[in-house]
Amino acid sequence: MGIISVAQQDELFWLGRYTERVYTTLRIYARYSDSMIEQGDLYILFCQSMEIQNIYTSPEDFLKSYGYNEDNPDSLISNLLRAYDNAVILREVIGSDSLSYIQMAVYAIRRAAVSKSPILELQKVCDNILAFWGISDDRISLPQARDLIKTGRRLERLDLYARMHYI
Repeated sequence: MGIISVAQQDELFWLGRYTERVYTTLRIYARYSDSMIEQGDLYILFCQSMEIQNIYTSPEDFLKSYGYNEDNPDSLISNLLRAYDNAVILREVIGSDSLSYIQMAVYAIRRAAVSKSPILELQKVCDNILAFWGISDDRISLPQARDLIKTGRRLERLDLYARMHYI
């Protein structure tokens, strides 16, 4: 019961990375969404900083596609769905209650995609990710599983902060 396979270790690490990627990027995305519409080239700088291909035709296209297009591998929803896929595979390790917060974050981002006030729904995504991290720390019984999630989170945060010159 206390053994984590190599595959599970990899999935735990990436679960941490994907949840951090969504959380941190979402905070930046939400903070700059109004500015991106007013300053047409701000999304271009965002793409350059994140080292992602600029496939967007306008600030509005960026906000829609980067946030909610499941076919865009760089989008927030794509990364959240990767986290969810890993969480489902890891259900026996992380527990159903931890998994449920990732699932609620997916529901919230899908509601944001069709909402007239998406920032409110996106805040729920952040809240659910924070709740996932909290319950994971409290309920996952294997310390090495918790540590792998935290290691993935910290590595992703360092990477994103360095790219975005974010503090």
